[in-house]
Amino acid sequence: MPTYTTHEVVIYHDETAFENGTIKGHVLLFVPVRIAGTSTTPLFGAHHFQYDPHELLFNEVIHLREYYKIDKKLHFTDITGTKWGKFDLGTRAIILTVIDALRHKSSDCFKRPLACKLGILFYPKDADYSLYGTIPKGEQKLRHHETMLRILLKGTAHHLYNDFDRVVIHKIISDGQPYRRPLSEDRVIWRITMDELHGKAPLRDYVTFAPSTQIVHLQSDHKLYKPDTAQYISANLLQVSDLLLGSAIRSCYVGSTNWPSPPRLGTEHIPKKDVISYPLKEMLDKVNRKGGFQDSGHYRSFTLNEVEFSKGGVNFKPVTPKPMPTNDPNTSQPRLPINDFL
Repeated sequence: MPTYTTHEVVIYHDETAFENGTIKGHVLLFVPVRIAGTSTTPLFGAHHFQYDPHELLFNEVIHLREYYKIDKKLHFTDITGTKWGKFDLGTRAIILTVIDALRHKSSDCFKRPLACKLGILFYPKDADYSLYGTIPKGEQKLRHHETMLRILLKGTAHHLYNDFDRVVIHKIISDGQPYRRPLSEDRVIWRITMDELHGKAPLRDYVTFAPSTQIVHLQSDHKLYKPDTAQYISANLLQVSDLLLGSAIRSCYVGSTNWPSPPRLGTEHIPKKDVISYPLKEMLDKVNRKGGFQDSGHYRSFTLNEVEFSKGGVNFKPVTPKPMPTNDPNTSQPRLPINDFL
């Protein structure tokens, strides 16, 4: 008998530019604050369950911070040097834990799978801003940014959840406020619910927004907040989102060597970003199992795509780790249905 679950989530959002500023990337990390459901078996009948993955993930991140004595802000860009140290080992341990938190079964780090979800979208920084009318250029760019975020939000929710695993979005927490005004809840959140009136595919029944859903802008430096506050918790998980986005860029655009096991402390001439991003790269490579990927605990837990704009419209292509000389160049990620992003 199937298990029916409802995932009430908080989404952590970060974005960055790379490739000399020509490409931008958005990341959304869906972390359930409550998973509740019912499983039914012929022998034991209905079994109801409920737990809080958000608290479990945060507690484990803090445990690893304390164990490896990591006090400063975690930022992928700031990973420097070539001598492998305890800070670097701890950062990799945090990445490995978050990759495990994306599993929907067979967790290695937690008693119950946390069933977090990851969505990343890359797109050209420059676009035809005339689509946004005659408003000032700064506002045009911001609206384009909001459009890409809206596409990622809807597409990720459609593709990674389903009728048996429903999602209720309570809040989107975004790292900082890098633009002239806050991100518009009307243009990002509520516009999705009105897509059908604009001739676009409607929001699927298994995706809903809580009535009080809002976008919260928050600085991701945890040192700005007291440890017992909600802001402190969110700042730490925003840093995790940054590590995931940076690892994805490293794996898929720069290219990285494989490091199944981290080097010994004190080892020199180490490509730290390769080592730290490897757990994410390993997960992304699972799609090359083709049909076997459906048996993975990471199946439908992540999606990475790139937007291409052309005269024919908007196209999406999957993003996979950049092949290195020792990798098979013929592997590729299954193409996602275009309707997942509409």
